[in-house]
Amino acid sequence: MPLVNLTEEQIVQLAPDAASVKAGKGLAAKAKWVLLEFSERAIWGHCQGSGKVPYQTVIDIHHIAFKCSCPSRKFPCKHGLGLLLLYAAHPDFFVQAEEPEWVNAWLAKREEKAEKQEQKARQEAPVDEAAQAKRQAARHQKVLHGIEDLQMWLTDLLRNGFLHIPEQAYSLFDDMARRMVDAQAPGLALRLKNLQEMNYLNESWKYELTNRLSKIYLLSEAYKHLEQQPADWQHEIRTLIGYPQAKEEILARESFADYWLVLHKRSRKVNDLNTCAYWLYGQQTERFALYMSFTAPGAMPEQTLVPGSIYEGELCFYQGVRPIRVLFKSCRLSEMSFLPVFCKNLQEAAGRYRQILQDNPFATEIPLLIERVRLAQQEEQFFLMDSTGRAMPICIEESIRPDLLSITGGKAFAVFLLAGATTWRLHSIWYSSTYYFWKDER
Repeated sequence: MPLVNLTEEQIVQLAPDAASVKAGKGLAAKAKWVLLEFSERAIWGHCQGSGKVPYQTVIDIHHIAFKCSCPSRKFPCKHGLGLLLLYAAHPDFFVQAEEPEWVNAWLAKREEKAEKQEQKARQEAPVDEAAQAKRQAARHQKVLHGIEDLQMWLTDLLRNGFLHIPEQAYSLFDDMARRMVDAQAPGLALRLKNLQEMNYLNESWKYELTNRLSKIYLLSEAYKHLEQQPADWQHEIRTLIGYPQAKEEILARESFADYWLVLHKRSRKVNDLNTCAYWLYGQQTERFALYMSFTAPGAMPEQTLVPGSIYEGELCFYQGVRPIRVLFKSCRLSEMSFLPVFCKNLQEAAGRYRQILQDNPFATEIPLLIERVRLAQQEEQFFLMDSTGRAMPICIEESIRPDLLSITGGKAFAVFLLAGATTWRLHSIWYSSTYYFWKDER
């Protein structure tokens, strides 16, 4: 049966909150369900609630999507989680059967929607090129005027010094971020807003602030000379400024078919949108990919990926320099298993990090895989130490430290981390070929 490889820990990652996890585990019992059935495409069941009519719950087992007749606005609801947890633990409780009409209709609707999206991606809609060029020219001028104000502001900021910034960070960066929004440069606005969230209690804040402000200035200067850049850099700079890349254009580009391992998932709520970032790794391409999912409250995401699972799919990369962000052209949960290719030591990982930054200095989170490292600690600082004796300071969330120490017990493990300019942050590990991950909602 297709989902035997899903563990309880992986399913829990799909839950919208802790309350749903608790409720879902409470429903992962055969006695709660008056019907439990499956087919090659789905599992479904009837859960007896407080009402007379039981709730109908169904799960697409190839794409991990849920539907339930209960009134909950959470996705997945507790019934979906309970059904999937029960199936993963006791598939023998489920009876193979023909899909009832309500299950078949839902699956057919999902397939029809996917086909329409694929057809839309293939079709070339007529474009009023003259009107489009006029809009782009007008926006370009607005961005340039905004950049002129930004660079003058940065110059004044440098002239006045940084000592006052920790006390004034929120209002100081918020005003200029609003100006960038008005100038239709949301990418610059986001970089300025992120400066508000820096840890100004850390001794290294001055170096981190200098690095970030320098890149903001470099990006603004690069946009002023956009037409002199190669094509891939033009796409990269425009995207970083905040110009969108059309989904249809991305899906019309070359696709990469592979088995994709989900290395990590990060969930955040941004302006009422549920935002999920998934880092993937291709078995054959040995390439990293980043899939972003944006879902309005009460809506179901197009793709629900489970950390540690492997998906057979085709990905299309955005245009740019060393692009990593992708869209799915097709995606299907796979039963196959593989381990990624790891850097052999910290020196190799640092070399890969430097090469990526050399190619694209605007890269902010660089994915790295390193094998045979151990955890070391000096006072409050944690380090990764490799077999050669080299050590690298890393950031580990306080909530996962006990688990990490108890799993590894001081022995060597492999790690996935995201490397930034001042911080390398640990996210998941492999110990004795078993994958371990922690929920990330920063």
